[in-house]
Amino acid sequence: MKRILGLIIVGVVVLGAVALPEPPPVAGPDFVGPQERESVAAATASVWYCPWVASGALRDSTVMIATKVPLAAEITLPQQIADEDADLATVSVVEPGAMVVPVGEIVRRGDTPLFIELSDGPASVAVVESSTQLLTGDTCVARIPKVWELPGGTTREGRTLTLRLFNPFPELAKVSVSGASESGETGLIDLQNLDVAARTWQDVNLNSLVPLLDDLALTVTSSEGFVIPSLVVAGLTDEASWPGVAPSANWEFPVATVSAQYAPSLMLTNSGNAPVNAVVDVYTSEGATISAREVVVDPSVPRRVDLSDLADGAMGVRVRASAPLAAVVLAEESVAAQQPTDEEGLIDEDTILGDRIAGTIGVSVPATEWLLPGLQAVAEGSSSLWILNTGTESATITLQALGSSATAVSKQSVPPGTVLGVPLGFDEAIGGYQLESSVPVSVAWSAEATTGLMFVSGTVVGG
Repeated sequence: MKRILGLIIVGVVVLGAVALPEPPPVAGPDFVGPQERESVAAATASVWYCPWVASGALRDSTVMIATKVPLAAEITLPQQIADEDADLATVSVVEPGAMVVPVGEIVRRGDTPLFIELSDGPASVAVVESSTQLLTGDTCVARIPKVWELPGGTTREGRTLTLRLFNPFPELAKVSVSGASESGETGLIDLQNLDVAARTWQDVNLNSLVPLLDDLALTVTSSEGFVIPSLVVAGLTDEASWPGVAPSANWEFPVATVSAQYAPSLMLTNSGNAPVNAVVDVYTSEGATISAREVVVDPSVPRRVDLSDLADGAMGVRVRASAPLAAVVLAEESVAAQQPTDEEGLIDEDTILGDRIAGTIGVSVPATEWLLPGLQAVAEGSSSLWILNTGTESATITLQALGSSATAVSKQSVPPGTVLGVPLGFDEAIGGYQLESSVPVSVAWSAEATTGLMFVSGTVVGG
């Protein structure tokens, strides 16, 4: 994780205790409400926001940039204490390619959400966070709605749920958080009209507020200013994190699980006023099971759809709904009941077994061009690219490596109604990929190590 892959870096300049400049206007976010896509690599300058980042004694994080054009990037890491100067780093890519920048080479102070200003595009940004016991990843976001939906939470025994509210802007943000569980609307009185100071963040421990809920979905609404939230579900060791989404009547998830070792589930939330009918289609390398599940999602009652009995091994899923829903997928290797204990019956922390967990958002509209920053950034594990073709025509895929091995190009074919997993061995000269398809597809990537499992959604090129 500490290597810099496939880079041509003109310079990395770390400036501590420098007055934080006001970020330029972001290309794309019109601040008019939820957008159909939360992360789109526009062909202009842009700003990307990454709320779940940490680099300290126990954790390392890596910022990953993929670009089709030469660009400069300024990485800004605000302090949690208001009015404290931020840390800055400036990097450049002199050729179209990929850049992987360890956050620990900029600053080590624990939690440190960040934003990145890119001088050109198309380009995209993601973050990987790791330790000796976990592996998690987030796609960063480039559009900032007033309302965010965050499905997939739980405060059941063996899980810890954290909501991070990141305000990278120079104005105070006032935020209210509402929740819905299997029992209906969940009162979160302490989370109404929260003040999130300019260029700071707050972490909310949901277990202490609403413990022992099997399913918990959150809605974050900004009445003043803007925040970028991230939801984090942690197990005994590993954790999964993902950003908020805008509801959609259609969702595609190229990866819901990577093997039979993990139990996949789909979390659906209805923030409307009437029940929504949803159909779940399942895709494997062998073909599709259309209407594998048909469910009704009631207002303010999250619906967990167990997928573990629908296919053996890796799968992708599609959701078709009668009205917009928020959705995420989760894959969990839960072995909590099998944990070794000491003489007093407590879990022996020196011999904890795995409890790997991964989750990610989906894509509401398939596309023909994608960027995948950092796809081979996990040196200690294995990475895979996942391509879901829900259409009726075969997809011809051109996969372009980004980095100093940018000449590496491969061709793949994805038959209609299937998902293709492409294993990719670690290569320090490759820091990402550009993917082009003859027909619209959905794309994500995964990384698996003994420490954890993570899913990261790809970035659509366009807008």
